[in-house]
Amino acid sequence: MATLKKEIQDVIDNTNDVLFREEIYINDVHEYDYYKLHTSKDATVHTLYFSNDASWDSNISNTVAMQLVDNGNGIEIIGVNSKKTIEYLEAEQLHILLRLSSGHSVYRIAEPSIKKEF
Repeated sequence: MATLKKEIQDVIDNTNDVLFREEIYINDVHEYDYYKLHTSKDATVHTLYFSNDASWDSNISNTVAMQLVDNGNGIEIIGVNSKKTIEYLEAEQLHILLRLSSGHSVYRIAEPSIKKEF
């Protein structure tokens, strides 16, 4: 598993300046906590933590599930295996981080039209 660059990790470890924090609920269960932090002029770190909900084992609760680093020229995803196939849990975490990190975009999937002929 990849790790954050040392200079970015140092900023995260030595600051309380979280720009944004949000609890993530899936099927009415508090599954994750999301944090957004500017670590430098050019880098924003989006971190998804496992919540403290009883559904997570105590060794998983409140630990980092996945991170996304946007350096202005691209995105580095930390916490996804390097293999081509990812697990469903990793896909869900990646989906959440990508949606939250691209907050300036509005996504809408149209409802399918009702078929009139069978």
